Amino acid sequence: MITTLIVLVLFGLLLIMLEAFVPGGILGTFGVISILSAVAVTLFSDEVDWTSGTRTTVSLGIIVASGSAIAIWLRFFAVKLFHRAFTLKTTIATPPSPGTPHIGVQGVATTDLRPLGKVALDNGTRHEVRLLNGHAPIGTRIQVITTEPGNLVVTTV
Repeated sequence: MITTLIVLVLFGLLLIMLEAFVPGGILGTFGVISILSAVAVTLFSDEVDWTSGTRTTVSLGIIVASGSAIAIWLRFFAVKLFHRAFTLKTTIATPPSPGTPHIGVQGVATTDLRPLGKVALDNGTRHEVRLLNGHAPIGTRIQVITTEPGNLVVTTV
């Protein structure tokens, strides 16, 4: 009977520890069920002739020992293993916003701006833009006033 309790608790702990590597909750759920089964066997089995105080003490010992083992595993082994294996240690610099150098630059609309369209700036680059107000035909002189994600914002000159 004691061998059965030990096997149930160790199997439950193993399943809970494997949950750190195979996410989804199924292994952890079966691990908790296994540990709770060991507690139930301790409390309700007639094969051992323990007193009720001994049964309660062993059940609480199983719960405390299992909780402590899981806490130690997560604190000292699982987190550090994941940190070493799966953490990016290099930093990636954020590139500057492509529209910032274009503020104040003038250009010519190469498509109708309704309000989105394309322009050729005087510095030789082409961009998709959004006209701040209204519509503008092809050939209208524009000036870049600000940027927004994906577009330069222009106004007519």
